[in-house]
Amino acid sequence: MLFYIIFIVFIIFMLSLYFTSNYLLSLVTSRKLHNEEESLKKLANKKILNMNLLKSLDKEDIFITSKDSLNLHGVLVKNSQKTDKFIILIHGVSIGYVGSLKYIESFYNRGFNILIISQRRHGKSEGKYSTYGYYEKYDLDCWVEYLINRFGKQIYLGMHGESMGAGTVLQYPALNKYVKFIIADCGYSDMITLIKFEIKHDFPKYLHAFLLLVLKLSRIRALYKAKFDFSKVSPIKVVEKTELPILFIHGKEDYFVPWHMSVDMYEKKLHGYRQLLLVDKAEHANSIEVNKKLYEEAIDTFFKEIQCKE
Repeated sequence: MLFYIIFIVFIIFMLSLYFTSNYLLSLVTSRKLHNEEESLKKLANKKILNMNLLKSLDKEDIFITSKDSLNLHGVLVKNSQKTDKFIILIHGVSIGYVGSLKYIESFYNRGFNILIISQRRHGKSEGKYSTYGYYEKYDLDCWVEYLINRFGKQIYLGMHGESMGAGTVLQYPALNKYVKFIIADCGYSDMITLIKFEIKHDFPKYLHAFLLLVLKLSRIRALYKAKFDFSKVSPIKVVEKTELPILFIHGKEDYFVPWHMSVDMYEKKLHGYRQLLLVDKAEHANSIEVNKKLYEEAIDTFFKEIQCKE
């Protein structure tokens, strides 16, 4: 009788482990996407976007092909003033390109042409899984090559990423040939460390051991299903080695991607210029909404410093 009880408990445990790991994998790689039209309306209603500016911009739809044959979509915004300065804006997971729109005014007013991309699986870009920079950094490299081939190697090119976009741009220096600077807003230092933080922060202590086991199983399943390894998504390892100037920005009320991750990366970056802005009262991905003046002052200081060092 005891044997049957143990057997049933074991089966229940294994089924729980299987279904929970499946849920975690789906949550990480196939998170439900926001409706872009609804997201745009919400941001407009909250006065976060300068809609008059957005409507007036010279916009061009662009499609390119990724290294693994996905169609990728971006929108090129040309500045009204002729300029060789370009910046690529990269959004976070699930929000899509709309998440990048709140940064357009800041960079447009500072004389940049702006390329807003939709990462794989978002908007008009193809793809089944989000891989948090594992494949997206190669997509980003395709966009860089597009700009270089079209506008020439003389352009002054930078990147701004938010959340997963920040994670992507922070992994990009391993491939970089042409990019001159990176601005990373609320980026994560390491994917497994981030998931472990969320487990410990969001769930009761008695579930931690079980969920950490779920994480291990989800990582194995991701290798077979989405063809990427959680442990290979570690921006901090790239940051440690790069000399590329980086501005780290993070809200101090961010508990989705904890702000100390940006602090950790800032402290680990020992080569090249680094700058850190922590924004009081800002939650995840809303630092520019909470204190736009401070945000733009940090950008201006960053540009001034890196131009002096060139």
